[in-house]
Amino acid sequence: MRRKKELVISDEMIENIKKRLIKNEFIRERLPGGGRIHIDRLLPFLCLYRIPLKRSDIGTKRLVFGEAAYIIAKEEVTKNGLNKMIREIAKISKDDYGAFLLVEIWSKPHEKEENFLKNKKPQFTIFAPKLGVLTKTVETLKNRLSEIIINRENAKTDIKFTDNIAPYDMEPLYSNKVFNKDNIYMIGLEVKPIYQDITGKKLYPLELAKLHKGVAAACKMAFYTFMKEHTKVEPIDYRSLGRRVVTKIVKTIDSDLAKIEDSFDFLLQATPVNIKEAWNQFESSNFSKKPIFHYRPKPFDPSIIKRELFSLPIEYIEDPTLTEIFSEKQDEIDKKITMLKERDTKNFFYGSMQIYGEIEDTLLDIAKEILDLTKDYEEKESEYLDAKEFSEIAKNEIENYKKEYSKFNAKVEIREDIVSSAMVSSDKFLIYKWAKFPKNRIQALLNHEIGTHLVTYFNALAQPFKQLHTGLKGYDEMQEGLAVLSEYLCGELSIKRLRILAARVIASYSLIKDFDFVKTFNLLNKNYNFSKKSAFTITARVYRGGGLTKDSIYLRGFIDILDYLKEGGEIEPLYIGKIAANHIPMIKELLLRKVLKNPPLMPKYLKDKNSLKKLDEIKNGLNIIDIVKKEIQ
Repeated sequence: MRRKKELVISDEMIENIKKRLIKNEFIRERLPGGGRIHIDRLLPFLCLYRIPLKRSDIGTKRLVFGEAAYIIAKEEVTKNGLNKMIREIAKISKDDYGAFLLVEIWSKPHEKEENFLKNKKPQFTIFAPKLGVLTKTVETLKNRLSEIIINRENAKTDIKFTDNIAPYDMEPLYSNKVFNKDNIYMIGLEVKPIYQDITGKKLYPLELAKLHKGVAAACKMAFYTFMKEHTKVEPIDYRSLGRRVVTKIVKTIDSDLAKIEDSFDFLLQATPVNIKEAWNQFESSNFSKKPIFHYRPKPFDPSIIKRELFSLPIEYIEDPTLTEIFSEKQDEIDKKITMLKERDTKNFFYGSMQIYGEIEDTLLDIAKEILDLTKDYEEKESEYLDAKEFSEIAKNEIENYKKEYSKFNAKVEIREDIVSSAMVSSDKFLIYKWAKFPKNRIQALLNHEIGTHLVTYFNALAQPFKQLHTGLKGYDEMQEGLAVLSEYLCGELSIKRLRILAARVIASYSLIKDFDFVKTFNLLNKNYNFSKKSAFTITARVYRGGGLTKDSIYLRGFIDILDYLKEGGEIEPLYIGKIAANHIPMIKELLLRKVLKNPPLMPKYLKDKNSLKKLDEIKNGLNIIDIVKKEIQ
């Protein structure tokens, strides 16, 4: 009978890690038995998880994933090199920072009599040395863990003081009397494994993902407090202590997600190619018969794309922030593919509702108020430019941006197959061949399409993640809100434009309430005094594909941007790429971690004195109705 090979972390491996750590190099190595050491850079802390020898413990090791410095090791190597390796890491880090903290994480044993399915309340126990030197660090960890909410239950967190910090069924790595000297300290964190079944073999991944996110934030805040209290370095923010190195699996999934989304253009696929003929048809029916829209052939097989989409191993991403971003995007792409598969049916509309949401009462009320305030307003006549004339101005604008950022390689195309007068698709500025552009709105259009949509697109290309230029989940609302803001800042957010934004909300609401095309057209034309051509264009945009409520996000996004700025939000991070409001904290975190870098280009309207004055007025409380009233005067 062959003797099982003993697991040992060799002195040679330990020496190699020491040398690389002294040079502050990135360390990511496999350990004997399937463990791993990951150290982003020299830091005064380390997370540890030991894989139990005598029980199943699925999922627990993920709780240390995402930390900038962690070790996952088999229990058997505790005295076969693990304790020596951690002691050497601690000495090197302590010599550089002045102190070092080890946090070991393990799962609490299941209670046999427990009604496991009913008792899913998150629970933690912090094991800390009896000496009071870590009081503030331990309290920070306790307070942050207690804020975690899972299954509508607030976490319960206890503290136990002991000299022997270790999982219940393992020997301690060190005696605290030996380890907790020379400014080297240790804390234990026991977690109730609500992400497992009672055998420890079956995983509940959604509970684990939520718990991981909360534990990761709590650990970083504890490390931040520890560094402020005990080391020579005070970090600028607890989020800056996250990992900086992007692993290969992240780059692969990011690239594959972008490739899948780039394989189809959602808006173009949902846009009629015969809008001019549809208008003529509708006009010929004396505006009484719904026009027939025709669409581009689908150059893709939805089933094949979905197979590729869900074959991406997002669960292997260690970073909880990036896991959340990519999982959200995977879900949104899935919904959009389903929508295009169901194009020109009622199911397309149901998919739209899932992505763009309901029309809130407050949004509807604001839209109605805008239209009521402006019902008697007469727009001043303006001279118009045709598509070719406007395209030359757009090309010149692009050249000006290119002088500031040489990689701003946008293109202008005049097209017959779009429903908007102008729109951006990836790096292209598309102009409708038959559109007329009022001279008093030219700068607004340039700021909206080029200064916002194209600037964020090319800023995103400068980042390591392609998701930022294809767009994070729900990015449209933030993008369009920013774009409308740009129109206001340059002084060209006209009453006519505001009325159109409000009318899009009304038309979307009518669609949701099951009004047909003709009824919504008449509502805009007869009740809200829109010209027949304008009413048709607004209605066609909303009813395309089977019903697309996306147009409601322009007004909603603008209102949300005004509120964000009023509450002290910074505008610069919003131009890093195509993001949604809920991504702002994540983007700031990734900037602090130096995973992302500051955008290379800012819109020119943010350098204009009049624009900056208007921005200050918004920060001081100017709202959408105030803007409407100012424009009327």
